[in-house]
Amino acid sequence: MNRKRYNYIHRLVEKITTSPSNNMEFCYYGHLVSLQSGTTDYVDVTVYNTTDRYSGETADFSFDYWTKELDIGYTESDRLFDVIVQVFQRIYGKRNVSVIIEEEENFD
Repeated sequence: MNRKRYNYIHRLVEKITTSPSNNMEFCYYGHLVSLQSGTTDYVDVTVYNTTDRYSGETADFSFDYWTKELDIGYTESDRLFDVIVQVFQRIYGKRNVSVIIEEEENFD
């Protein structure tokens, strides 16, 4: 079985958490990454499938540096979800990071 590898996510999260700016776009290992924030204590991250923003998203999450809340809106797989959580827990401590999972809303 050929499982998709997310090795770049470890380095990406480290880059995001040490970045001097939370408002920028850059290409990283063949993925466009968009960081948006209104404050220095919070960042909203979108990782696209390729360097084209219209190719779809690989992951969408936000992190509050003050409360250590990781809010995961979307990941393309459960494995990617686990990798993102593990990296933040490795950086900030397993007990310090609280994970929020956004549930999809159904409008029937």
